[in-house]
Amino acid sequence: MGNVTFAGFTKKALAMLSMAALVLMMGLAGCSGSSNTAGSGATSSAGTAASEGGTSGTHHAVLEVEGYEPITIELDGDAAPLSVENFMNLANEGYYDGKTFYRIVDDFCLQGGTAGNSASGNDPSLETVKGEFSSNGVNNPLADNFDRGVVAMARTSMPDSATSTFFVTLGSAKQVGPSLDGQYAAFGTIDDAGMKTIDQIVTDYLPKVDEPNMGAITVEANQPIIKSITITD
Repeated sequence: MGNVTFAGFTKKALAMLSMAALVLMMGLAGCSGSSNTAGSGATSSAGTAASEGGTSGTHHAVLEVEGYEPITIELDGDAAPLSVENFMNLANEGYYDGKTFYRIVDDFCLQGGTAGNSASGNDPSLETVKGEFSSNGVNNPLADNFDRGVVAMARTSMPDSATSTFFVTLGSAKQVGPSLDGQYAAFGTIDDAGMKTIDQIVTDYLPKVDEPNMGAITVEANQPIIKSITITD
């Protein structure tokens, strides 16, 4: 299918169709564009983790959203070394500066971080990264146990299509796990203090969501702005 895929879906959509059908038809969880375009075009130095060993160990990134307190993301390089290295490379290059969060699904996810700042998908100028999750043959314990405050890479229906877009889970394990466990490359977590800030962002911007568009904030001027993402260690 040429349509965009989403990782999370509205309650109404879930009631109408099974998750599997939605993944095939619409695709994204915080993911990229259509499967025939993701990863095509020029290659940035970000994404080279796909062909190398990745980054191991625990690292930290500070996410600053315009108008809000900084949010610390703990990056788990042992669980998802390729995704962590890709995210760190993009952050260090300043790629995320000025990007936005363009999708909010209440009790499910906050998603963004791609050129164009829209749900049309990930940046096709970037190299794709192998999907680090069990349904793609990769052992990633974090990705098997999605819960509130998990940070993961979005993708299309193609497992190795992630480039830049990421999402933060808003709901409990019971709310998000059935749709996400073993299906998306979780690579980090946000603690309770950081999630309080995330919750405030969601509260402030949820009224701007265009519900028929699967939680997308279709007007770019209404999207929360990522001021920067800084890797601290």
